[in-house]
Amino acid sequence: MEAFHSLGNITHATCDVISRNVTVKNTTVTVSSFSPLLCGLYGMYPSWRPVVIIILVGFILMSVLGNGCLMAVIATRESMQEPGNYFLAALAATDMFSSLLYVPISIHNTAHGAFTNGGLCKVQTFFGAVAVVLSHSLLMCQWVCRYTHITCPMQYEKKLARSRIAMAMAACVLIAVLPPFVGVVRTGTVGVVTYQGATDMEVSPTTIYPCLPGDAEGSITGTLCLVMMIISSIFAILIYRVAQKHKENLKDLSPNPGHEVLESKLKAAKTLGIVLLVYWMTWFPSLVLYFLSKVEAMSTLSVALDVFQIVVLTNTFVDALVYAFRYAIYREASIRMFRDIKNAIGDVILDYIEIITE
Repeated sequence: MEAFHSLGNITHATCDVISRNVTVKNTTVTVSSFSPLLCGLYGMYPSWRPVVIIILVGFILMSVLGNGCLMAVIATRESMQEPGNYFLAALAATDMFSSLLYVPISIHNTAHGAFTNGGLCKVQTFFGAVAVVLSHSLLMCQWVCRYTHITCPMQYEKKLARSRIAMAMAACVLIAVLPPFVGVVRTGTVGVVTYQGATDMEVSPTTIYPCLPGDAEGSITGTLCLVMMIISSIFAILIYRVAQKHKENLKDLSPNPGHEVLESKLKAAKTLGIVLLVYWMTWFPSLVLYFLSKVEAMSTLSVALDVFQIVVLTNTFVDALVYAFRYAIYREASIRMFRDIKNAIGDVILDYIEIITE
């Protein structure tokens, strides 16, 4: 009872982990106190709370509608059902899942002054680790497809048959699930990252920032993401070099029958290159902060963690925006989908009015 009384007396007004040695009957224990509500944008900049909530609401709407449209286009247009776009559709589904996993909880926490802990924290940690590795592996597979498309145009469909695509997707899922699953088998629970000075505190560090995997599994997850981004970048460089050789070989031909085909392939690669660049700009700083959070005090990083978490969340819909900007077929599908939604809502309202007036 004395230990609990001492714990209650430990208070602080800054975003720090406060530890104190408490002696009870010749036994000394270390008691730590940490409140995420004092950290990040919520604790240090209270006036920004409504702005953050509005931004997050906009993010989840853009993610669900944008990725939903992207998947719908690929599912309904036969001309879009090629190997690279299968991975794109899977990436859109993963991005939507990530948005639904992170954003609603962040909105709730910021609006109600709460933070994620307990079982919900463990669920977010496990599936968040799966989603982040899966998104990077699917992006890497898209680069492999683009490289095969340019280097082996005559054998493209054979090399990337649907059975191989299915096996590649299964491998992506297995790689994504393996680190957190091994962590559960190894320790008997989902390990949540702890921060400098915190011991066994399985909570999100702020109201916006999610619970992330800790121990060796967290480091493996971050390393896998970084390695896959590097591999994707290598394939981007290789595609550029091969394309330059093709242009040199075709420039003396007149008429040039392969020029338009090559330009179409290059446009697809450039579009994917924009997505990869966005990944580097958003994910790499967050990965650095993730590793720094294990050695730096939370008061030093909490605001930066929130800001870069918001930046990272743009990845849940940036693919759809990039493809909509560069391809008319995606824009047309988006307009058609919004028109159908608008008509459906209008029909429901009219039916409801008819029921009331009867």
